[in-house]
Amino acid sequence: METKIEKIYDEKNSELRIIVPIEKKLWKEEQTKSFNNLSKKLKLKGYRTGKVPTEIAKKMILPNQIWEDAISRLLNVAVKDAAKHIDEKKDIILDSPTYSIEKVTNDHLEIIFIYPIYPDIKIKNWEKLKVKFKNPTDKEIKESVHNQINDLLSRGTILVPKENKEDKVERGDLIIFDFKGFLDGEAFEGGEAKKYELKIGSNTFIPGFEDQLIGKKLNWSGSINVKFPKDYYKEEFRNKDAQFEIKIHEIKSHQKQEMNNDFVASLNIKDVKNEEDLNKYLTDLSKREMIEKRRAEFMNEFLEQVIKENSIPTPRAIVLKELQALIKKFEENLKNQGFSKKDYFDVTGYNDNKVKSELTQEAEKSIKKSFIYTALSKDLKIKPTDDDFARQYQRIGKLYNIDPAMAAKMIKKEQIETPLINELLIDKIITTLNPDIKFEKEKITFKLEDNSKNKTEKNKEEKENKKENNN
Repeated sequence: METKIEKIYDEKNSELRIIVPIEKKLWKEEQTKSFNNLSKKLKLKGYRTGKVPTEIAKKMILPNQIWEDAISRLLNVAVKDAAKHIDEKKDIILDSPTYSIEKVTNDHLEIIFIYPIYPDIKIKNWEKLKVKFKNPTDKEIKESVHNQINDLLSRGTILVPKENKEDKVERGDLIIFDFKGFLDGEAFEGGEAKKYELKIGSNTFIPGFEDQLIGKKLNWSGSINVKFPKDYYKEEFRNKDAQFEIKIHEIKSHQKQEMNNDFVASLNIKDVKNEEDLNKYLTDLSKREMIEKRRAEFMNEFLEQVIKENSIPTPRAIVLKELQALIKKFEENLKNQGFSKKDYFDVTGYNDNKVKSELTQEAEKSIKKSFIYTALSKDLKIKPTDDDFARQYQRIGKLYNIDPAMAAKMIKKEQIETPLINELLIDKIITTLNPDIKFEKEKITFKLEDNSKNKTEKNKEEKENKKENNN
């Protein structure tokens, strides 16, 4: 194998190309082996298998067949040679290489191995972006707690019709109604139904639709206005204002259980024994959930702006891999909903090419967001402390109702390090762009074991073992 291997960096596609030329003598030998192997399998009328004369076999076996067979044996050797020229400090390889054959003749062969690499990214002026973060207010948290308690009290209960004309729709009620949707004054396909059943608060419909029905009375007729979300599955509806004509036929409410200590005990929540405990527990839970939701919304807007302001290359092999995963998920979701692709295409007007195009954009954006996280974590030198890990184990313990020390023994630091770094990074970005925001740090109730002694003893033991093996 020749050692004149060439490395080419394709910064636009974030790829490393390593060109491996095959030594002429070796290439000839492998072609001879391939010809002999193919000759043994050659079938021709009048000759036994493998007994076709060489001169006739040469006319029947095409060069491409010989080259393909020979290359298949040389790939493993060539890729090992290519790997020797990867700089572990500089070249951050993201996946296995693909290969292509650019030059091939009877006398010459070059194999090009294409490695997707992490791009050299510098995120410009992210500190100047105008992205606002809003902490949940006490009123919002209180409302969330109220809704959660109502949901808990409604579980396992029966539905009772509201028959008084003055009865109003409340969150959690089931309504039976007619609706018809309009865009720009024109009724649109799929926007109409009769005697449709909807649980208010299920978020089944367009954002804002269900909220506008709260407070409406039995037999109410009228219209509501909504806006389709920007990521709505039908492209032609995205960000469009719509009007719906409504007729409410029935309202059914859940006959709720009574709030008392027995009910609270039946929820089986650790350290929650009465209504006061439950309120405190749900207040803490609601606050954390709402903050997490707003953190996610903030980061989505932040990342969208960063992508818009920066050129971030995406390796084609990684995009293809992510695309394949998204297509598989898309098809599984259709199957779970009882749809075939044909049904979906008939309803939406989509086709395979349009789905692939949109999923490709989604794949590229997902990869870019991942690269941004990594680049900013590196630039800002985000590194979790033992206290950060301790808080993470406390959260895990609370989530799974186990002791944090037990969680720390069951789950290695390496397993929670990446999500923890991302969390610390998000907090840093939020507080940088919103100096008035302060995040309260959870009080640490336990300390991680000091593993420094164990590491020292382990290193000493490894050195002694190595010394014995050398002797």
